[in-house]
Amino acid sequence: MDPRNKDIDLDRLMYDTLDPLTEEDMKKQEGGYVYRYHYNGGGTSQIWLGSGRFVVVDISAGPCTYGRLETEEGSVSSKTIPRLQNVMSPQGSSVDRFTTHDNFVGQLAALIGIIVEHLVAPDVRFETVDLATRLLIPIIVLQNHNRYNIMENGQNYSLDIGAIEDEVRKMVHKEEDVVIVGGSHSLHHHEKLAIAVSKAMRGHSIQETKKDGRFHVHTKMYLDGAILKEEMDRSADVLAAGLLEVSDPSLSDKFFNRQKWMDETDGPSDSVLKHKPLRSYNPQTRRQKNKRVLKKHGDLHRTYGTRVVPVFVLSLADVDPHLMMEDESLLWTSNDVVIVLQHGSEKIPLSFYGWSSFHSYVSETERLHVVPSQVQRHIVAGLASVVGGLSAPYERVSHIHERPVVNWLLAAGCHPFGPFSNVSRLSLLLQDVTLRNTIYARVDSALRRIREMSESVEAFAGEYLKTPLGEPVKGKKNKTTTELWLEKFYKHETNLPEPFPHELVERLETYLDGLEEQLVDLSSLLYDHRLQDAYINSTDILESSIFTQQYVDHVLENERERMKCCRIEYSEATQSSQGIYYAMILLAGSFAYFVVIFFSSPLR
Repeated sequence: MDPRNKDIDLDRLMYDTLDPLTEEDMKKQEGGYVYRYHYNGGGTSQIWLGSGRFVVVDISAGPCTYGRLETEEGSVSSKTIPRLQNVMSPQGSSVDRFTTHDNFVGQLAALIGIIVEHLVAPDVRFETVDLATRLLIPIIVLQNHNRYNIMENGQNYSLDIGAIEDEVRKMVHKEEDVVIVGGSHSLHHHEKLAIAVSKAMRGHSIQETKKDGRFHVHTKMYLDGAILKEEMDRSADVLAAGLLEVSDPSLSDKFFNRQKWMDETDGPSDSVLKHKPLRSYNPQTRRQKNKRVLKKHGDLHRTYGTRVVPVFVLSLADVDPHLMMEDESLLWTSNDVVIVLQHGSEKIPLSFYGWSSFHSYVSETERLHVVPSQVQRHIVAGLASVVGGLSAPYERVSHIHERPVVNWLLAAGCHPFGPFSNVSRLSLLLQDVTLRNTIYARVDSALRRIREMSESVEAFAGEYLKTPLGEPVKGKKNKTTTELWLEKFYKHETNLPEPFPHELVERLETYLDGLEEQLVDLSSLLYDHRLQDAYINSTDILESSIFTQQYVDHVLENERERMKCCRIEYSEATQSSQGIYYAMILLAGSFAYFVVIFFSSPLR
């Protein structure tokens, strides 16, 4: 289309068919070079997670090769992502061209499915249900030296507490308060913790055959996070065991407001079901948010507790320069604690020993390294897993293998996980995932409570709901026992004695109907991306399920105690109309017999 080129026939380009590109033309079109992406200096990739709510897939870049050496699981090669060249210049017959196009569309659809599974709707790493509205994160640096302090600002190894707090605030909802405190402590002053660190040291050995034909034994030391946490739990040091044992909101009066019950009414013991949380969401009440509602005595106050998530940073000196934690990482997490290893080595090659050989992480032709002196990224990753329940974008649980499986395709981008990332913050897409995980955890806990409550009522009904012959009551086909006792007791379709009060069944029926409406509202809120309203709705669902379960357990316990003091005897029931009929026949027959005997002549 260059006007200076006089050899091009524009009419031919407009009306005639274009000739396919040759290999030389393709080289000219591609510019004779191959380009790849490095997100903030991380691993090489042609697919990466952006800082917003988007993922970039460049099928014309690369191809890229990265993953673990000598392992098939999760490795990325030139055939992992569909190539644009196969679509632009298909070779062979027309049938092969259609097949190539179909294969390209199928591979692209599979790639989008992987992105959705790992980034949009990933697995929940830790399901934590806590109604506390304050989050306290103490960052405790335990060091065995005085050479440097990572809490001091202005160094490459320094921790930015403010940046960590900003990232954590993005993982929680607006109503939650985040408090992060930090401090350094010497292991020489905490001998129990020093012993725990020493006990957690482990070694992994493997024998390899070198070119000289001899066996060479390699031993690599690592720090076992699970053993370290267990030893900290058992230690008598309040700095570790005291924080790890804090599960109730009683750490400090500064972060805990005591519950004040104002119920002064003489109502029934189950009146707690009539109360609603202070911030329960209802689409109809949204219009009345400007109206002032007077709080009455007996309303339920939410307890403003504090959830404590300690972060232990082990700053060690004079250790193995290649010392790391298990799985070639500087991070270990559980559902309530984050442990990070830090020491002054410059670079550590990411390599590990498998069952029979030596493996390492590579990106193209370069082996990846990790800088153990810079641990801020690992702290953010650990808090994202513990606080937000976020799993790494390259991991997914496999029920077939009964373990997490990895796919390094999405290992690069704006996230702090894994060896191919070099970012200390979360993208907006993963922030939304952390907020949704909190909602999912609360709704899942509520549904589990409802299931347990239904099973307890069903077991109680199966024990006492029987026929006069002692057999279980049988209903219509395709009806469960729960539907049976709901139908018979709530709709009054039985003359049998009720094993529990009718008020219980009526309240359960009303609660289940209301729960169904709340779940429908919750799904619509999640669909509209109104996460704050969905969070309030999920809190309301969880609290009402807790109150209902307590009420059901209380009623069933009282009824069991009442059943222990008596004995139920069954007798054959006869209808009153048939008994009167038979009695009248008997009296009439007796009267006729005596009349005949009385008037009969004895002479005859």
